[in-house]
Amino acid sequence: MSIALMRAAALPCETSRLRGGYVRTIGALHGCAEKHLQTYTDPRGPRAFRTYDWQGDPDRLSPLDCLAPALLSVRMGYKQVVPLFHPDGPGAEVLQAMEAVLANKGCATADFLDVTLDPLTEPWSLVDRALVATGEAGGKGLPDFKAVAVTKILHRKRPNLVPIFDSSIYQFYLGQKPVTGAYKDTPRRLWPLLQADLRRHRGWIQDLIVPIRTPDERPLSLLRAADIIIWEHTASGCAA
Repeated sequence: MSIALMRAAALPCETSRLRGGYVRTIGALHGCAEKHLQTYTDPRGPRAFRTYDWQGDPDRLSPLDCLAPALLSVRMGYKQVVPLFHPDGPGAEVLQAMEAVLANKGCATADFLDVTLDPLTEPWSLVDRALVATGEAGGKGLPDFKAVAVTKILHRKRPNLVPIFDSSIYQFYLGQKPVTGAYKDTPRRLWPLLQADLRRHRGWIQDLIVPIRTPDERPLSLLRAADIIIWEHTASGCAA
């Protein structure tokens, strides 16, 4: 057993109260986290690590970048991506909002664990605006293109700032699936819970990911590691 896993195993299982119920914490997965990371990042395994986690140009969104969420089980095809590259209209507005995140120097160095999650304060306001744009661009939004797609596009480019909004992660913390086509207030409920939990458990998660490199030889971000651990735990039916 690795030193990181032994350190994590010493932590007690945890729960946190919210509105009379319980919010789960990644701390409860300390005993199986390393196993889940190994399974997901296995170069011969069935997961998307060797494909989705290629960053490409970190400062540019190409049409192929916008198809990347399909590698993480998002229904993405030409109907969702083509409108993004129209010269104007709702799709162009959403692409511009996502590109604003990449163009901002503060976003390039910001860490989700340290930012102020205020929709009016940069750099987080730019991420929030990209999520909001999917439902409000052109006054009608983009059908079948909401927070899940935006975060899975932007996370590849800003892996330390933009967490992945996923139904499994949302249910892990809030005890229920998000509404279909969620944007705006729905993901806003997840972010502070995720941020506080990862701040608390930053140490042992960081220890686990020290030796892990992405397919293009970048350090694995803590945000991506947390997403992998929680998603893999849920997908595998792990009872640990």
